[in-house]
Amino acid sequence: MKKSIKIMWIVFFIILSMAIIFINLLNNSKNNYKNEKIGNNKSIEEIEKYILNIKTYKANIDVTIKNNRNENTYKFTQEVTENYEKQKAVEPEEISGLEMSFMNGTVEIKNTKLNLSKIYENYPNLSENYLFLTDFIKNYQSVEQKDVKNDNGQIIMELKTNINKYNVTQRLYVNEKNLKPEKLEVFDDNNNIKVYILYNEIEINI
Repeated sequence: MKKSIKIMWIVFFIILSMAIIFINLLNNSKNNYKNEKIGNNKSIEEIEKYILNIKTYKANIDVTIKNNRNENTYKFTQEVTENYEKQKAVEPEEISGLEMSFMNGTVEIKNTKLNLSKIYENYPNLSENYLFLTDFIKNYQSVEQKDVKNDNGQIIMELKTNINKYNVTQRLYVNEKNLKPEKLEVFDDNNNIKVYILYNEIEINI
């Protein structure tokens, strides 16, 4: 009788252990599914496709522009919709409130502090613009020389523009887990960084 009871207890603990293992496996499976939703387990091609499908966004960015003598950093807010691209200066103080809106080949420059504005038709430098994420995306889709790779949790999308000697290569870094762009670099023909854009905050497909 005692032997039968002992066997029953052994069987009970075996079943209990199997149940605990099953529950843990189920929970892990659910967690993996959630992680996949925010970027984990996605292939490089899937992340690349996700970035290329970005149409609208809002962002707070730092832009560092370098030349042979010095470098300057500016803070901007950006808003991109399907109808326009807008950028507003936040820092430094002397350009704070300066706003530029791009729409249908025209540029409107506003000084919100002085309530002044000026519109330029057929603005010539629109094709050389690299401050907006959507411009990088358009260039990436149109050029032949481009590459994408994974480097320690960052997806790096690179393209060759050869627009001018100061804008030869552009490189976008994307967080592999949350799929958000982290920084954009523009290189000259000597492979020196001329423009560095840091995405402090970004809200995609608003």
